[in-house]
Amino acid sequence: MTMKELRPDLYRENAFRITGLPVRATTRDIRRHADKLRLMESIGRSGASEGVLPPAQPPDEDARRRAAQRLRDPVSRLVDELFWLWPMAEGETDAAMAALLKGEPQDALRVWERTTKQPAKAVAVHNIAVLSHFWALDADELDENAGRLWKRAYKCWGEVIADDFFWDLMRARAKELDDPRLTGGTVRRMREDLPAALLAINAQLAASAARDGRLKDSRGHISGMSASGFASELVDEARRGAVEHETSRIKALCENAWQAVKADPERGDELAERLLDEAKPLLRVVTGVLSDDHRAVREAGDDLALAVLGCVVAYVNSAEGYQRSLDLLEPALALANTESVRDRVQKNIKIITDNLAYASCFFCGQDADEACARKLPMHGDINRETTAYYQTRITWRTITVEVPRCRRCRRKRGWRIAGSVLLGPLVAVMAVAFLAEAVALGAILMAVAIFMMIWLIVGSQRDPTDFGPVLKLFAEGWQRGDRPPEARR
Repeated sequence: MTMKELRPDLYRENAFRITGLPVRATTRDIRRHADKLRLMESIGRSGASEGVLPPAQPPDEDARRRAAQRLRDPVSRLVDELFWLWPMAEGETDAAMAALLKGEPQDALRVWERTTKQPAKAVAVHNIAVLSHFWALDADELDENAGRLWKRAYKCWGEVIADDFFWDLMRARAKELDDPRLTGGTVRRMREDLPAALLAINAQLAASAARDGRLKDSRGHISGMSASGFASELVDEARRGAVEHETSRIKALCENAWQAVKADPERGDELAERLLDEAKPLLRVVTGVLSDDHRAVREAGDDLALAVLGCVVAYVNSAEGYQRSLDLLEPALALANTESVRDRVQKNIKIITDNLAYASCFFCGQDADEACARKLPMHGDINRETTAYYQTRITWRTITVEVPRCRRCRRKRGWRIAGSVLLGPLVAVMAVAFLAEAVALGAILMAVAIFMMIWLIVGSQRDPTDFGPVLKLFAEGWQRGDRPPEARR
């Protein structure tokens, strides 16, 4: 195990905790311990640990095998020694270790806190760091007490990293192990890598909490990292490393969506929806561990927005599902972070919105028929120039807006026009009938006239000047008609 491989279970997997051996155990001690375990197993007894802070449950065979393997590897052993409790002095009564063996860690903590003389103080501070770290990682939840433990652990680890006395002891310990794989450079790299390793553990816990939806705990771990006293660059690197799985997965999902929509563009809406659904929990972890303005968050959001946009554009071009496409582009716009990506998504939303407006009958909302569009001439960009003899010359531009309409609405408008034309003569005939004292005929004609008036009023269509593109032209100064009023004279 190297420093970069440390995980939140480092104390549960620590070789000295699993075996119960002290950190100064010799090769002979390790061999005798293995022989003892084999003997106990042969008579059907478990090999429960007997050292300090033993596991609640006896370690299984796999755990013991991994522990033995780490003890045989000098680098892994030295890492496990760094993250375990040391005796205060060789050949002397160690009150702290005696308290730990009796299951009284608070008494051991008080012994270490009273130690002031070097190099014993260096060991004491190290042990306080280990014990605080051990308790913090063993806490069931990140409550106020756990927060205090994390704060003390970081404070003491910071002192350990800065204490040359302690690292002199580490170099001496590496020399005692007498293995060519351990050098002064090994200890130096351990000292350099320790801040990043400690931060990585908290970052992994923050990511795990975010995956489980425990965002409060995730924020608590992030806050503890920021208050650790270590360089902000290391904090950022640890946070990003903890969500590397999620960011890589998001990139893979986007690439898969791009490839799939190329092969089957008509499924673009389905692919975009699936991409959004699969990326949502991944993005929740990324945003839960990293700040909203972090580069990795912006990149993930932009990648997703562009992939969804690509799927939607392919779908629109093949199936013309405008409303469906708008429903998918709205969350894509919310994901986009950089201005360029937002502009691309917004541009396509506008295009699809316009297409949707022309695809549906403005009057009833049914599918429009291009041949039935109601043409609305408009004029604008009017320019008036005074010519010779003080004459005024008027120029203007004319465009015709086609208001989308279905066949049914066109027929209804035709009947309404016919009804409005016939209403006048009908009223005149009704009046003549009453004057000629043909009361019955007049009453019938009056009823017909009233019915036609109600039908014309109630059945009237929407005003075509309320059509979006027309309203936009009105806002820009255009007017209805093919020319200005004065040009008609």
